[in-house]
Amino acid sequence: MSNKEIKNSKRKLKSDDNDNDDEIWSKLSREQIIRRCKQLEKHVEQLKNTIIKKTDNESNEKKNKKMRPFDFSKHSKRHIFLKFIYLGWEYHGFVVQETTSQTVEDFLFDALIKTRLIEQRATSNYHRCGRTDRGVSAFTQVISITVRSKITTECTEELNYVQMLNGVLPSSIRCIAWASVPDVKSARFDCISRSYRYYFPKANVDLHRMRQASIDLIGTHDFRNFCKLDITNTEPTFIRRIDNVTIEQLNIDNDLNNSNSGYEMCELMVHGSGFLWHQIRCIVAILILIGQGKEDTDLVKTLLDIEKYPCTPNYQIASDLPLVLFDCQFNGVDWICDQISLRITICHLQRYWSSFQIRATMIKSMLNNLENQIYDKKQLPILGQLSLIENESNSLLGYNNNNNRRNYQPILTRPVRESVEVKIEKYQNKKAKSEIINDDNKNETNKTDDLIV
Repeated sequence: MSNKEIKNSKRKLKSDDNDNDDEIWSKLSREQIIRRCKQLEKHVEQLKNTIIKKTDNESNEKKNKKMRPFDFSKHSKRHIFLKFIYLGWEYHGFVVQETTSQTVEDFLFDALIKTRLIEQRATSNYHRCGRTDRGVSAFTQVISITVRSKITTECTEELNYVQMLNGVLPSSIRCIAWASVPDVKSARFDCISRSYRYYFPKANVDLHRMRQASIDLIGTHDFRNFCKLDITNTEPTFIRRIDNVTIEQLNIDNDLNNSNSGYEMCELMVHGSGFLWHQIRCIVAILILIGQGKEDTDLVKTLLDIEKYPCTPNYQIASDLPLVLFDCQFNGVDWICDQISLRITICHLQRYWSSFQIRATMIKSMLNNLENQIYDKKQLPILGQLSLIENESNSLLGYNNNNNRRNYQPILTRPVRESVEVKIEKYQNKKAKSEIINDDNKNETNKTDDLIV
């Protein structure tokens, strides 16, 4: 076949493909087209992230090639805990992912390798205390890792791990302390308890109702209706223990000219042994609905009854932005904090605070000016403060105490998601099918190899 014939053949194939695509798209309903477009957008985003990560990896490889050789065998090692804080809204979560390099762990290991504290992650005996999702911050995140040490028979002064890491980490990720621990001690498995905090504006929320409902969370329960189900483990369990829940109002507006208390901030604290995927955000979503009077205070107790409600009703979880991994507790750990690094970290955080506080003050002044023009002051307590927390665009319309149940569908009357058992069965079937396909591919490869031989 000539080159011209090949080109014409390719053009014809492309033309045929386009015709088939046009025919397929023309048969789709509006909902199907929207769904497919969303899938394509998601795929494009994944491809972009893959390209970015590949570019970053190539850049890192070039940097590593330029680094001078370092003989780790000439240095002693020690196992330590490192304590970090980070502002999560700048990152795609804590844990390293395939589709992006904008995670806290990516920057953390770049810093550990750049400072020659470790040679590579695989041999560093690394554990993390917990993982945080995209947008979630941490006041205390702890990792355990084996690093290079300066201690010898002649030298008793250790490397300043905090200062070394902060010298190469972004300002929104700061190491604040370290501690020497035994080699067997793990930041993940030796953590005795964790606490999360969630910040939200008071808006039209009745904190007393929220506190009443939160009492039912305390104790050991099956929280499958308060999390995103993760069935990738062989025997998934959704039983967790919550030791304490508090809901406090943080500040009282002292502006006598402003009677709108909707801007006062509140803090929800949950303390327990460990938590499930999206558990805190699900808890906040339910408690906020109860606080708004849209749901009864016994909803938490009802959803914890998995015999009566084995399938989770559809509801929108709360936003990631206000969530903070606040503390991780360990026994027998003596933290070492470098005072100079601490002052520098305070300086970095003050800059962030100043930037956001100036913007908040400007916007609040605008709101005060506009709210003074509203005649019906009863409408003021809720005009969108919870829109971010609720994750719903229609919340911008606002509710007041008289109409907050109007056009609202109670959670227990909503459609439910698949049960844990159904999801596990589907996952196992999919996994088994994938294994069969892989075995078939291997057999085909072996047959091809035999033919070549």
